[in-house]
Amino acid sequence: LAELIIPPRTRERHRQGLAHYLKTGEGPLLGKLIEIEALRRDGAEILVQLAITAIEVDGSPIFTAYLRDITERRRAEEANRRLAAIIESFGDAIISKNLNEVITSWNEEAERLFGYRADEIIGKPITTLVPSERHDEELGIIARLRRGERIVRYDTIGCRKDGTLIDISLAVSPIKDESGHVIGASRIARDITERVRNDRRRATQYLVASLLAGSRTLAEAGAQILEAVASSGDWAFAAIWVYDDPAGGLRCRNVWHEASERVRKFADLSRLITLANGKGLPGRVWDSKKPTWVYDVTRDPNFPRAPYAAEADLHGGFAFPLFSRGEIDGIMELFSHKVVEPDEDLLQMVESLGSQIGLFIERLRIEQELQREKENAEAANTARDRFLAMLSHELRTPLMPVVTWAGGTAKQSNLSPEIQKGLKMVCRNAELGVRLIEDLLDLSRVTRRRLKLQLGTADAHELLQSAMDMVRSDMEDRHLKLVVSLAASRHELVADAPRLQQVFWSVFRNACKFTPGNGTVSVRSYNPNAKTITIEISDSGVGIEPQFIKRIFDPFEQVDSRREGLGLGLAISKAIVEMHQGNIRARSEGQGKGATFVIDLPVRRSSQ
Repeated sequence: LAELIIPPRTRERHRQGLAHYLKTGEGPLLGKLIEIEALRRDGAEILVQLAITAIEVDGSPIFTAYLRDITERRRAEEANRRLAAIIESFGDAIISKNLNEVITSWNEEAERLFGYRADEIIGKPITTLVPSERHDEELGIIARLRRGERIVRYDTIGCRKDGTLIDISLAVSPIKDESGHVIGASRIARDITERVRNDRRRATQYLVASLLAGSRTLAEAGAQILEAVASSGDWAFAAIWVYDDPAGGLRCRNVWHEASERVRKFADLSRLITLANGKGLPGRVWDSKKPTWVYDVTRDPNFPRAPYAAEADLHGGFAFPLFSRGEIDGIMELFSHKVVEPDEDLLQMVESLGSQIGLFIERLRIEQELQREKENAEAANTARDRFLAMLSHELRTPLMPVVTWAGGTAKQSNLSPEIQKGLKMVCRNAELGVRLIEDLLDLSRVTRRRLKLQLGTADAHELLQSAMDMVRSDMEDRHLKLVVSLAASRHELVADAPRLQQVFWSVFRNACKFTPGNGTVSVRSYNPNAKTITIEISDSGVGIEPQFIKRIFDPFEQVDSRREGLGLGLAISKAIVEMHQGNIRARSEGQGKGATFVIDLPVRRSSQ
């Protein structure tokens, strides 16, 4: 039988042991519990516990062996060892507890995360790791586990051995026995402090940007910005300092602090003092223009507020500059109840915040400059309008009697041709003076958007005829030929008739002015479509240089500065046409080749 159940590789050793016993009566394995491999009938090897005893019967030894198959137990033990190794090497804290909420297992990562050694925490309640204000949360987790639920992810706060709080993410699963009854729970805890801090800081940057976008002054947004920045970390106090010329140093302009009396006193003092360049935390940053950490301000020799910081239990300090146009414009400082170490992520965040706030300060400065320029421009416009109104009154009052007298006298038949010619010149120049005054007033109204239209039904052809009548005498004096072709079938408009007639007269007048004697001025109209009338006024005059075409409608621009006028008529005409939802443009093939002005206007719809 022994030959059957012993694997072939160990049979020889078994034979030698038996021979040794028969020869000497000594058997080193007799009476002992050993573990060896055995052979099943099907050839498979199993691990067994074996105990052999020997007794003599009639002088011959009889061996009795007791065997127990321990293969499955050994496999389970091996699996447990592998699982324990995995748990110890796992990157997260793994903790087990029983139904009495007592911790039963604890891996190395749990020790690193919470600060307790396994021998310190095993046997303690799981609530040791939970802040007192969150015990109700733990009761909720326990209730869910008793129902057999699994908690995949739950973000909460844990409590370390030293009392500090950490952000953790939990996954909790029930542990069940062979019958499926819950006998405990396993929880995996991951440190998410860094992730939460980064999320909070990103949210802070977004919030600060939103606050700045919706604020008119830094003072208006200051307290909220300070609160947002302080909330991104464990800061109990935050302030903005700016340079005060009358005080000759840095003064605290905005403050935020936690709701505690001791920190409030520190804030009150901060508002009262003035810090010189290089003095205190803000003064050092102002001097160096770089962010500055102070490990513990209560022990810093260059911190005038140290006694008050100690009373407020403020230790870690940090301050950074706010830049505008490359120059330092302010300082933001932060204080914590804890001693703080330099934080590269925080440095990056405050660098971004400093740029944001600096851009905001720059924007405010530009807006203030623009507002001042706007106010100056409005004041100048008001002064100009008053001047033009006074000029209109003071000049038009004496000119109008001159126009009336000269025009009436020139019509008398008993005057010599020389006197009539002189009177006509007086009348024309006086009318020109009145026209210049009217143009200046109109330009002022256009530039200030105060030109108003009195709309009504008007006929474009009738307005053109009236404008032609107004320049007819000038054309006759210069022996200009007028060619008229008003072919548009739709020429009714919704317009301010006097203003539109002013446009036509201005264009006709320019055509007469810039066309030499015996030249031609022509006008035609047509409908390019059912909604529009196009009017073209052309002349055979001096023409327009290509580079001047795009400037011809600008105020005070003239084709020939030697001619009379200020160059306002076309600028005013363009504004009036565009107020009628139309457009006006000019074209010319160049000097000496005449010019054409094209005016498009919407015709009156039948329903209007």
